[in-house]
Amino acid sequence: MVSLLSKAQELPVPLQEHLLRVGAELLYPVDADYKPLYIPEDLFQSYDYAIRSGKEGVEIRFLFLPEMGNEPHAQVNSYRMALHIGDNETSTSFTARELTERELKEVFNADWGRVYILKPKAAFSVQQYCRFLVLHKHDQGIICVFYLFDKPSLAIDQRLHMVRYQ
Repeated sequence: MVSLLSKAQELPVPLQEHLLRVGAELLYPVDADYKPLYIPEDLFQSYDYAIRSGKEGVEIRFLFLPEMGNEPHAQVNSYRMALHIGDNETSTSFTARELTERELKEVFNADWGRVYILKPKAAFSVQQYCRFLVLHKHDQGIICVFYLFDKPSLAIDQRLHMVRYQ
């Protein structure tokens, strides 16, 4: 089941299928001018859906990885992804924090989660910063959400909770 604040008819069928496969809900932001973005075929790091708000200056990309039974732990996958998309110059650093039990259970309905803040590689994004949320639920899969922006704002914090497991 895909649960949205609105625009359910406008949600692309492939996105609905990704959400169903991982058992997730997407709360589409209706209080800003978010619009779907075209996804090129040849990417440094693929993703399944993307939206952008000119008003908020934020691009949000979603990647859904259904549980296949043979993948490494979510913690390992999240760290690999952060190293893959993050700028690896010697003067660059990134931060990470585990989600609290309250966030996991009450907000995301997830078993595990982490949030990274990093500078993305130019091949991944032209924006200066990336807030990378990764969620995992046993037997359902991993959800990666990439918030790309140049100027930190409240909009990034407000959008952190737009996806959750059912």
